[in-house]
Amino acid sequence: MNNLNTVHEVSQLPHEQLKSAQSLMLNYWNNTLKFVQALKSSGFKDDQLLTQASPSVSETPGLTGYQAQTLIFNTRLRFNPAVIVMCESTENVAQAYKQAISLNLPIRVRSGGHDHEGECTGTDVILLDLSRLKEFNVKKVNGDYIANIGSGYRFFQVVPKLADNNPPLTIPHGTCATVGLAGFIQGGGWGPWTRSKGMCCESLVGATVVLGNGEVIEVNAEDDIVDANDPSHKKLLWALRGGGALSYGIVTHFKVKAFEIPDEIHRFVINWNTNDEHAQAFSTLELLSQWEDVINNASTDKLVGTNLKINAIAANSQNKPLCHPSTMYGYWQGSWQELEQFVSNHFPNSTPIHQGTDTKANYNSALMGNWSRNSLFDVLKKQKRLGSLANADGTPFTPDFDAPAPHKLTSKVVKGSGLTKNGKEQLIKSLTSDLINAKSSDLGLFSYVTLGAIAGPFYNEINEKEANARVSFPYSKSHYTIQYQTWWNESVELKEQGQNNEVYNYINRAMDWIEVSRETQIEGTEGAFISFKDSAIPTKDYFLGSYEDLMKVKERYSRDPANHLRSRKTII
Repeated sequence: MNNLNTVHEVSQLPHEQLKSAQSLMLNYWNNTLKFVQALKSSGFKDDQLLTQASPSVSETPGLTGYQAQTLIFNTRLRFNPAVIVMCESTENVAQAYKQAISLNLPIRVRSGGHDHEGECTGTDVILLDLSRLKEFNVKKVNGDYIANIGSGYRFFQVVPKLADNNPPLTIPHGTCATVGLAGFIQGGGWGPWTRSKGMCCESLVGATVVLGNGEVIEVNAEDDIVDANDPSHKKLLWALRGGGALSYGIVTHFKVKAFEIPDEIHRFVINWNTNDEHAQAFSTLELLSQWEDVINNASTDKLVGTNLKINAIAANSQNKPLCHPSTMYGYWQGSWQELEQFVSNHFPNSTPIHQGTDTKANYNSALMGNWSRNSLFDVLKKQKRLGSLANADGTPFTPDFDAPAPHKLTSKVVKGSGLTKNGKEQLIKSLTSDLINAKSSDLGLFSYVTLGAIAGPFYNEINEKEANARVSFPYSKSHYTIQYQTWWNESVELKEQGQNNEVYNYINRAMDWIEVSRETQIEGTEGAFISFKDSAIPTKDYFLGSYEDLMKVKERYSRDPANHLRSRKTII
C-alpha cells in the first residue's frame, strides 16, 4: 500500500507532468509529418503543402511561400499554422480535411482572410486555404441568372467577371474589394445594395459543402432531398444563409442569384463638421435623426444603400451641442439631378460630392473601400500634405482602404423601431471619450462608428416571420448595424518605424475605447453582427432567435460528432 502511494506521488511530480505533456506534443508533431507525407503520396504538389521548413518562394523577395501565406487582413494578429494546404479543388479540401481529422489534428479554413478576430487561421493548426478555388460560370435558370462561384474569389476578382457577362451582372457585394465571398455571404453580407437587394445571404440558392465526416454534398434551394438519415438539405442551406462560417461544413462553391446592373448608379458622399473653421456646424444628434428618417422613408427607394460614419472625438470638446465629424456614403440608382433634389429635401444646407458613376459598361472592382474605413490619405489630402509622401518605390501615396492593417472592432444592431431618443444620446456620448486623442488621426489612428442601413424597400415588403424562415441571419427586420472601429493604418514612412512609431502612444487607449463601447448600453439595440466579430461577445448574441435552430442544424446535418468544424465563435 505504501509502495502504491509512493508510485502515485512520483507520477504527480511536476517534472513527470511536464514529460507527459511533451509526449503529447511529440505525438502531435509526428501526426503533422504523417499528414504531409500522406497528402504528398496522394498527389498534392509541393507548392500546395507549406510549412515553416518549406523552401518555396513568394512574390515578395525574401519571404517564403509559407511566411507570405501566414498574413491575414488584421495584422494586429499573427499566427503560425503547422501546415497551410493550398487546396485547388473540392476533392483536395475533402481529402485534406479527412486526413487531418483521422490524425486528430485541429483544422481552420480560410478564404479571404478577413475574419477580424483571426479565426480563419491559428497556430499549430492545419489551415485549409481555399483561395485557389476559382471555378466560375453563369447560367440562366427559370429566368434567373445563377452564378456558380468558387470560394476562393474575392470581390475585386469576381465583380469584374460578373460585369463581363452578357447582360452585365452583379450580386449584392460588399464595400471592401479584398473581402472573400465565402465569409461575407455566410455572415449575412451587408453592402451598398442592401436596402434594394437585401443582405447577400438572401441571394444564396445553392452550395457545395464538405461535411464534418468528409462527405461532399450539393445543397440547392430547388431540391427536395429526402432520405432516412437526412430529412432535408434545405435546413442546411438556411443555416448557410447568415448563420456564420465553418459551423455546418466547408463550403467550396456558392450558387448566387445575380441581377442586371442598372443603367446609371452614382456614388456620393456628404461631409459635415470638417476641420474647416469657416464651415457650418451641424448637430450630430440632428444628423443621426435625419439619416434614420431617410432609411425609414418609403419614398427613398432610389437610395439602394448607405452608411453614416461618425468620428469619435475627445471628451473635452468645446462643441455645444456636440458636432462630430461625419460622412454619409450613398449609392443612388437614378440621375444626379434626382440625387441633388433628394439631398435638398432630407439634408438641408448640405451638398453631395460626386465620387463616381457606375454603368453597365464600367462596373468594376473599385467598390467602396472608403465606406468601411478611414485612411491617412484623406487626412493628408485635407491638410494638403500628400506631396510630401511617397511609397518606397517612389509611387504616390494612395488610400489603403483595402490593405491589411491592425485593428479592433465591436458592434451592436439597432432594432427595427430605431434608437430611442435616449439611445441616440447614449450612442453620441459613447463617441465623446477621454480615451480619444485629437492627435491620433494625424498619425493614422482612427476611431469611429459606421452605421450600415438594413431598412429599405427589400425588407419592407416582408414580415419578420417570413424573413426568419428564409435566412438564418437574425437581423433582416433591423434598422441598421453599428460598427465601432479603431484602425492604425499609417503612412509607409511611419510603418517602417515599426515599434518606434509614435502611434503606439495612443493605441492602448483606443483599444480601451472599443472595450468601453462594447459595454455601453444603447436603448433600441440588440445583439451584434458576426461579420464585425469581437471574441468578447457571447456567440448567442450574434444569432439571437436563430441560435437554438442553428445548434440543431449543426448537430443534425453537419455530421460532425467530434466537432472538428469549430473555432471560438462557431455555433457549438
